[in-house]
Amino acid sequence: MKQINVVFILFSLAISLSAQNIWLNELHYDNVSTDEGEFVEVVLEEIPGNELSDYTVTFYNGNNGLEYDSKTLDQFTVGTGVDEFLILYYYKEGIQNGAPDGIAIDYQGTLIPGQFLSYEGTFEALDGPANGVISIDIGVSESSSTLIGESLQLLGNGSIYTDFIWQPPATETPGNLNNGQTIGGTPQPTIIVSSPNGGEQWEQGSTHNISWISMNFTDNVKIELEMVYERTREVLVASTENDGSWEWNIPIDQLISDWYVIIISDAIDGDPMDQSDDTFSIIEPIPVNPYTIYEIQYSTTGPSPHEGELVETTGVVTAIFEYYFFIQDGTGAWNGITIYPLQTVEIGDEITISGTVLEYNEKTEITDIINMTILGTAALPAPVIISTSALATSEEYESVLVQVQDVTVTNEDLGYGEWEIDDESGPCRVGHLGTYTYVPVLDDFIYSITGVVDYSYGSFKLEPRDDDDFVFESAVDDPICSSVQLLGNYPNPFNPSTTISFTTEHTVSTELVIYNLKGQKIKKLEIRNLKLGINEVIWNGTDSKDQPVSSGIYLYKLKAGDIENSKKMILLK
Repeated sequence: MKQINVVFILFSLAISLSAQNIWLNELHYDNVSTDEGEFVEVVLEEIPGNELSDYTVTFYNGNNGLEYDSKTLDQFTVGTGVDEFLILYYYKEGIQNGAPDGIAIDYQGTLIPGQFLSYEGTFEALDGPANGVISIDIGVSESSSTLIGESLQLLGNGSIYTDFIWQPPATETPGNLNNGQTIGGTPQPTIIVSSPNGGEQWEQGSTHNISWISMNFTDNVKIELEMVYERTREVLVASTENDGSWEWNIPIDQLISDWYVIIISDAIDGDPMDQSDDTFSIIEPIPVNPYTIYEIQYSTTGPSPHEGELVETTGVVTAIFEYYFFIQDGTGAWNGITIYPLQTVEIGDEITISGTVLEYNEKTEITDIINMTILGTAALPAPVIISTSALATSEEYESVLVQVQDVTVTNEDLGYGEWEIDDESGPCRVGHLGTYTYVPVLDDFIYSITGVVDYSYGSFKLEPRDDDDFVFESAVDDPICSSVQLLGNYPNPFNPSTTISFTTEHTVSTELVIYNLKGQKIKKLEIRNLKLGINEVIWNGTDSKDQPVSSGIYLYKLKAGDIENSKKMILLK
């Protein structure tokens, strides 16, 4: 009977959740200058008997997987009503700026399926209603160049979340239907031209992607080019896959004009159809000026002397992150530069690239890429060894591969995943763009860290690429160092206990200690009968008073003589 009751309860819960039709509809979290007017908006289908206080919107920090705020819908402002749907919004200061962060919606404490959404990447929640769930990236984002008064929002027509698609920043509509959105009724087939959509200048002989969004139909599409005042129309492709993108190799003799639009329609009967919102131009090829990276970067006044120019340069890819990458053509100052947006490259590729020099928030970049050629592979330039104070203050090392040595962690949490190190010359920041797993602990000593120097939010910072960029002890031969190794823990993540393994070939004083992310000591584990070879110690998820600790990321550190090794683990409850 108890088993039947459990099944019935779970079945009833599933029905209850499926009846809750609510979704995140609009979001604003970042813009030029100081963030302002940040808000979230949801759409809720009204169900008799449900209370707004039954629904909660939870804000998550993607760096640690933990919630940092939550609001129930009765705290929201009720906007427009559309049939049986309500549009509600809430202005909230301090919505975190991503890479990544997220938002979850729950009903009476249980996550609404498909409504743990994130921006600028994905992550796993470690507490709250989305505990143990990996977020879904909405695929669009804001940045420090997003205009005030714009937001990310759903586009399309329908009555459930999956009927719509997220679009890049557009004029915000808190409390109202989004731009190009209808709610209710039967979803209709829709095409929306994304690019070119007005104002673009494409050169004769260049290659560009014509892109579009399609909803509620999968037929092939036809793409046409029209000159609006002449009313002449040319079929670029009569039928191509409806996959959202088609590459157009613009003929070198394409007629120059400022009055072109792209028209995309169903290849079978022309319905649905859409065209560019405004005209774009075909122009003569712009001369490309060849420069070395040093010539582009070197300046005694700040901005690049070639700002705004279309340039061509060559370098070796030294680092790749989510949205951009770095190239360098020699060792030393002024020899590295940022390339945006990300292209299909690998570290060690030697490339020639053409684009426009841009000073983006005081960082020199090459952007608006018009051509890139991979020449082959090449050795990476040797990192320049510099002090932490030089890294923090010297523009000449911007985008250059560098190394700092003999550093100590002086602040393990500066916010937004950044931390601080110092080699006694003065502190510098360390960023979080890479894939490294090291969790900083206050007063940790690190023999060397390698990475590129990035600049954002008014600060230079070191961006390590992966775990290989960290060296925690000197390479000088040490019999204890070479024979003591922390193997890891299993399972990981774990609940309620995990087994930590290490190996030793010397009978030296050894201890194993658990820390939290703040560097606070949680528990010293007892090592019984230390032996040569593999040793195993079990941690049962309790502190020094044998009280259970909360879910989260923990660091375990093995100390053997003067040698320390550390790794991280995740407790999920």
